[in-house]
Amino acid sequence: MKKYILLLLLLSNLSAFAQRAYSINDSTHYELGNTKITVGRTKVYRNVNDQLTLIRDFANASEPNYYLRDFDFIDADSWYVLFGSRYIGAPTELYRTDDAGVTWQLLTPTLSGVSDLTDDTANSINQIQIINHRIYLFDNYYQSRVVYSDDDGQTWIHWFESFWSHWYQIYTCDNSLYIHGLPGDGFRAYMTEIPSAYMNMTNIQTVVPIGSCHNGNTPGCYYAPASISVPEIYNHFKNLFETSICPTLGVEVATQSKVELVPNPTNGWVEVKGIVGSGQVYIEVFDALGQRVKWVVGETLLDLSELALGVYWVKFKVDEEVWVEKVIRG
Repeated sequence: MKKYILLLLLLSNLSAFAQRAYSINDSTHYELGNTKITVGRTKVYRNVNDQLTLIRDFANASEPNYYLRDFDFIDADSWYVLFGSRYIGAPTELYRTDDAGVTWQLLTPTLSGVSDLTDDTANSINQIQIINHRIYLFDNYYQSRVVYSDDDGQTWIHWFESFWSHWYQIYTCDNSLYIHGLPGDGFRAYMTEIPSAYMNMTNIQTVVPIGSCHNGNTPGCYYAPASISVPEIYNHFKNLFETSICPTLGVEVATQSKVELVPNPTNGWVEVKGIVGSGQVYIEVFDALGQRVKWVVGETLLDLSELALGVYWVKFKVDEEVWVEKVIRG
């Protein structure tokens, strides 16, 4: 009954916030070049050799439960800070600085060509993301939207929105974009490719989720397990993307050698060959859904005999080198 009440409130243009709280941010680090920022619950610090200097405390006496939900760089001097309620779809405030935190501007994004939603975006931003100087805002709940700016936030474009969704993050793989969200009352968290037809369109409104993803096992839709937490959902989709959808993302291939898994396919044991470096070897094995099914430290022999037949991705890390290789359990 609860989700139907929330749906009626939404369709009646009343505020309906999901009663599922984010974990409050206690300490997160962000780096761009030589600039390192540490963000606490309400405070932004400059971090030099692990020595913190307070830049600004965003604490609001009239809103004691607000906290810093996100931080993003445009460049070393220009940053965005998202501050607001811990509830999904609840009020938020978007701040920008262009002088490395000396002065801050409270922004009120307005959407070009969407006159009836003029101030709505500024009041309900769940996440901000910057990819190749395009600034994305993910806002609202149930009827979740993606908004972007290509001129450093001077104007904002309503890209698309869809029902039964709560958008949170975009990933890039060559010329393709993938998006994932978080779960809500009545819908699961999923990742899917943004249709190529969307790339040159704006003000797209759909009733069904992208790719018809919702709660089933629709092809092209990657679902997160219902039992994991919000931080685990983020890590789940990150691992899924890097190991299965776009396995070369963020991987710095070693120039000295090529890692191999022998034999491949394997009926059980597989040996890792070609790893170089003086540090300890960390190995993780992911299934086709991006779920980690095995991990070992300091070993180069893997026993995959307990895993079901199928394709797996093996991620290796030693020192600062990372490799990802596919293995078939036959």
